[in-house]
Amino acid sequence: MKHRKTKSNKRKPSVTKSSKNDTQKLKKPFIKRFCTFIYCFFALMATAATIFISINPRVYVYPSISLDPNNPAYTVFIVRNEGYLAISDVKFSSSLKHIKYASGVPYVIADKPYDNRFSDPKQVSRVIVPGEEASEILTFSGMENNQFENADIAVRLSFRPFRLWPFSLYVKEELHRFELKTTRDGQRYWFPQPIHK
Repeated sequence: MKHRKTKSNKRKPSVTKSSKNDTQKLKKPFIKRFCTFIYCFFALMATAATIFISINPRVYVYPSISLDPNNPAYTVFIVRNEGYLAISDVKFSSSLKHIKYASGVPYVIADKPYDNRFSDPKQVSRVIVPGEEASEILTFSGMENNQFENADIAVRLSFRPFRLWPFSLYVKEELHRFELKTTRDGQRYWFPQPIHK
């Protein structure tokens, strides 16, 4: 009596619809949480950038008219607030790198440029609100009656960027460099220059 060989009916495990749905359900919360994390991260970065731009002071110093064309020490300098918040307790003083008198004698002040104070700090304004400016004559102690051909100076500006009444958080100090140059018509003007040139 012959026995027939029967094929073994081994079935491969099949993925049912219910297991697929469970996998998709697990993926969806992960993708949702990841997208939420990315959104919150960029929102936080944008908020931090906005706060930084808002509180970061933008103060400009530039020369205006000269009260005495023969003496550059009598030049009026403008301090303008282009930031979003008011600045207070605004003062400036002068620092020198070198100066050349009308006689041709050069005078070097210090080995380290602008690491000196050639005048005492002078109050420019108690408060300068955004979009407004204040003016003050360039401060040169003992130089008001001297004639000089060219000079390399820096206006040392100090101010309080913002206040949480009644407290002042900190004092910011900036250097604004200028060079005195003589034009072809013989007039002398202060030209702004980069501080690290």
